[in-house]
Amino acid sequence: MAVDITTEITVREFDLQLWIATDLLRLRSLHYGYWDNGSPVKLDFRVIRQAQARYTKLLVSTVPPGVRTILDVGCGVGCNARALTEKGYKVTSISPDGNHGKFFDDAPEPLQFVQSKYENFSSNERYDLVLMSESQNYFDADAGLTQTRRLLTPGGYLLICGMFRKENTRPFDQVRNVESDYLRKAQQHGFELVERVDITSNVAPTLDIVRMAKEEYVTPLMSAAGNGRRWKLRIAGLLFRKELGQLRRIQRYYEDFSNSIFFSEHVSYLKLLFRLRDPGQRPN
Repeated sequence: MAVDITTEITVREFDLQLWIATDLLRLRSLHYGYWDNGSPVKLDFRVIRQAQARYTKLLVSTVPPGVRTILDVGCGVGCNARALTEKGYKVTSISPDGNHGKFFDDAPEPLQFVQSKYENFSSNERYDLVLMSESQNYFDADAGLTQTRRLLTPGGYLLICGMFRKENTRPFDQVRNVESDYLRKAQQHGFELVERVDITSNVAPTLDIVRMAKEEYVTPLMSAAGNGRRWKLRIAGLLFRKELGQLRRIQRYYEDFSNSIFFSEHVSYLKLLFRLRDPGQRPN
């Protein structure tokens, strides 16, 4: 049977996890969200969207005075970038996933999307702030800090909001960066820590939502994939090999990240604001 090349390309480029978040779950953001103490935790997507909106508001409120231009690294579907643009910032958003680009088709003029890995990104522009919202674990810390230093204006800022392991242990080794190591490397690259806020307790309820979503959606999908007839599975394996592999990886990821107590023992979710030192200034 001949396979239409257009269909094959579409299948190969399909991002299953993005589809689950935006089409199946109807979420407007890809980040974990921020829960106030006492907020209800349930598999209610209206409540989840409210938590994600609070997270974005937290990031926007952290941008220091004087910042005008922002580079949003690992921008996802652009919720943070749009909120920043609405506040008057000029934002460039980058992601290596071309599937994210469609979410910027109707973006206002001060907001632009560039498909690129951070390590490969090149621009003649220098930015007042580099934002890494849950993206700092996707590339080597030294490479990311070197690139950030090159792209920042003198005295510019690096704002990170994401997960760090508490120590170099095997649990949660998907989280590349250990906090103490990252802070040491940041200082070596000329970044002074301005603010550190631990928001683990405000993010941990999302892990309970992850567990609920796994039980409600991912496990039934895997069960359905395993209960088909053998010949159907062969066809599915040929046409959707990448997607089935993604689904298994998502299931394993949810297994690791769905125990909020265990997570909090090994991982901190931090908001870190750094400022790039003047080249002539010595580290403290």
